[in-house]
Amino acid sequence: MIMSEISKEYIELIPNVFNSFQRINQKASNLSHLQNQILEFVFMNQRAMTIKQISDGLNIPKQQMTDLVKRLFEQGFITKSQNKDDKRSFVIELTEKGKASQQEKWTKIHQNFMNDLSKLTSEEQLDLQYALHKVNYLLKIMEER
Repeated sequence: MIMSEISKEYIELIPNVFNSFQRINQKASNLSHLQNQILEFVFMNQRAMTIKQISDGLNIPKQQMTDLVKRLFEQGFITKSQNKDDKRSFVIELTEKGKASQQEKWTKIHQNFMNDLSKLTSEEQLDLQYALHKVNYLLKIMEER
């Protein structure tokens, strides 16, 4: 019985966290959702990546990636260069503008989240901090065992 209740709470948590993050993330950038995903993926991996690696990592069809990458290149967020390992493909890297856009975005996300937190009382903030810590801790234990 308890496992069924935990499962129900976990399933309810996913859209709540997703919707909350989506709301504070939307206010943080002027790029499209998919453009942001591409920049963020390359930014988080901190290395040059092929379109196929990005496509596979984000589960975005390669055909769709071509236009997105073209627009990001034209806007100066990324560079494209020939892949040294496979001359038929290109590697994508963030430009300084691309890196700065991601750093600015994460700063805005943090600010937006802090604004949301300010809507809670001190006691509610402590409850949320404890709950998030405990969920993260327990999920890591489940993954490791």
